[in-house]
Amino acid sequence: MKRKLAAAILGIAASVSMVSSSHAQGVIAFNNYDTSTFAPVTYGAGANGTLGVGVNNTYTAGLWYFLGTASLAAGNGKDTLPAGWELASVTQQINSGSTAGAGGEGLFFGPAASITDYVSGPITFSVTAYNAATYNAASGPSNYRGHSAGFTLPSISIPPSPAGQFGPGLTTFSVLPVPEPSIFALSGLGAAALMLIRRKK
Repeated sequence: MKRKLAAAILGIAASVSMVSSSHAQGVIAFNNYDTSTFAPVTYGAGANGTLGVGVNNTYTAGLWYFLGTASLAAGNGKDTLPAGWELASVTQQINSGSTAGAGGEGLFFGPAASITDYVSGPITFSVTAYNAATYNAASGPSNYRGHSAGFTLPSISIPPSPAGQFGPGLTTFSVLPVPEPSIFALSGLGAAALMLIRRKK
């Protein structure tokens, strides 16, 4: 009897814990302009657009995050999702939000992004932009991509509290050409050759 009672209590505790975990998630407003943020995505050098001008609606915005505090420099076209970072499920076509309008190049106003494994504490974000089906798929000669520098918020909202804003931590960044795989291979060969020359010296 005692064993059955103990098992029942443990089962209830586990159920409560599972329910709690399943509902623990944070939310953040997925916009690059609002009352405290203005960070248009622009064309970088060689990106088939006017340098410094906001990108058009062939681009999509995505979101990377890191649970905790992390440093991340703005992307250079070669970057992929860094180790330890995660991909949020939210995306938004750029310049297609409810208020960006025809003159809102490089701006987007998306839905609230759910961070399903967030519980509490600081979280670091990086906004991505790309003109392919996904960020990683942007790898051809006519594809361009980039991501913002990482920025850390001390915490984010947990429902039913409304989603907060990125704030001034999100800054303007550019999309850039994605190097061809052959370029990576040649770079690797060049580095290996330099190593051999140094060893011979």
